Amino acid sequence: MAENQNSKDLYMIIKEKYQRKSVAGQLQSVFGKEIYHYFCLESTNKVAYLLAKKGAEEGTVVVADEQTQGEGRGDHYWYSPQGGLWFSLILRPRMISSETSRLSILGATGIAMSIDRLFSSLKVRIRWPNDVVIKDKKVAGVLIKVRTERSDVNFAIMGIGVNLNVREFPSPLSFTATSLIKETGDSTSKKRFLESTLEELENLYFSSQVNGHMLLEKARLFSSLLGRQVEVVTTEGKFQGLVQDLDEDGGLILRLESGLHKKILPEEGYIKERSPKI
Repeated sequence: MAENQNSKDLYMIIKEKYQRKSVAGQLQSVFGKEIYHYFCLESTNKVAYLLAKKGAEEGTVVVADEQTQGEGRGDHYWYSPQGGLWFSLILRPRMISSETSRLSILGATGIAMSIDRLFSSLKVRIRWPNDVVIKDKKVAGVLIKVRTERSDVNFAIMGIGVNLNVREFPSPLSFTATSLIKETGDSTSKKRFLESTLEELENLYFSSQVNGHMLLEKARLFSSLLGRQVEVVTTEGKFQGLVQDLDEDGGLILRLESGLHKKILPEEGYIKERSPKI
């Protein structure tokens, strides 16, 4: 169904409704029940945010074949050409604002589980807090936007970018990014990957509301950092130390060189990437 829109970057919208079925054949009724598919957008997060403000249901998805102003963490630009999977998921979690840090970990874990399920030969890992990597190169990322009322979360937007069939990256991304087509040699169906990822995310999302330890166990399983020396850049400064654990809030537990332990939440910092060898 085509709809007229004012945005010059919104060329066409196809509103899709369908019912996903899991591998076991059971009907999934929340994530992806309604999908807004665009050829080109500035940002799927922006459109999803507007839809959520207007009352769009939890599980509504906004997908674009291309983004002209893709958003990364810290106002960084996310390269989003045709060939990738760029989408945003509307969530209405029953949590307070201080608990939303775990959504980044949940998103990254869901993507990693989807890649692992579809491409078992690939060694996929999560680089705290929101990156999914293969051979230490970024293949996907997550960005969370939250709207609160007092301390309660009204809704959250989980923006996800996956380098599916992106063959080339501009410098300096060519040193730090990869794609599934580069790693496997074969193109990946966007529809298949989206359905798989939504299924993993839905299972994690609702299961973690009953058992928060389950999400933590999955995240630990895919973590690329446990037991490694890292440098974390935060608003307080840079901290070097040994990654000892992840906690239920999505925080990184770092043992500093002084022997003290420091907890860093996802919104407070990021891992400094190693300089590429040229």
